[in-house]
Amino acid sequence: MSAIRTIPRAAVNSYLRVIRLPLSAAERLARQQDNDSWPPALAFESIEAKLEGAAGMLLRDEELLLAAQQREEKVANLKEARTLKAAADVERGNARDEERKRKAQITQERRRTERAASERKQEAKTQAAAKQREAGEEAAKKQSAIRRQEAAQEKVLERRERATKSEALRAESAALDLTDEALKAQEKVDLIDKTIEGNKEARKTG
Repeated sequence: MSAIRTIPRAAVNSYLRVIRLPLSAAERLARQQDNDSWPPALAFESIEAKLEGAAGMLLRDEELLLAAQQREEKVANLKEARTLKAAADVERGNARDEERKRKAQITQERRRTERAASERKQEAKTQAAAKQREAGEEAAKKQSAIRRQEAAQEKVLERRERATKSEALRAESAALDLTDEALKAQEKVDLIDKTIEGNKEARKTG
């Protein structure tokens, strides 16, 4: 009985190998010979499991049914592994996206901080320049006030000097006038004296 079932089982296996030939060629071209998770290979494994299961039920071959069950479990495990891998890839992708976003946020924050620091530094420079300008203007105002005060003092001194010179000139002029008058008075006195002397001489000779 076992030998009778071996022949159909071998025929089923041979049939599966034959229909798998195009897939094997495709695996070689795609370099996926050892990749059981390759989607075409996984799909064919599922077909093989169904064909083995159908043949096992038809032939009532426990080994074909067991092979079909094992192949279905293998396909289920591979699909689960693919699902887990896809989920892991998604997680890794999300993690990379989050990392890129975090780095971008850090970069933006650093740029904002640097820009704010640069703005504060520029503002400090502007304020310092404004204070320096104000201090310069204040110093210029003070210097101008000092110059105006000195000019006013110089004018006062000049006026006083001119007044003093004028007083001196007037005093000198007055002194000259007095001297002239004194000379004239002396001349009159001398003339009177001469006149008196002349009258005396005239009376003596008369």
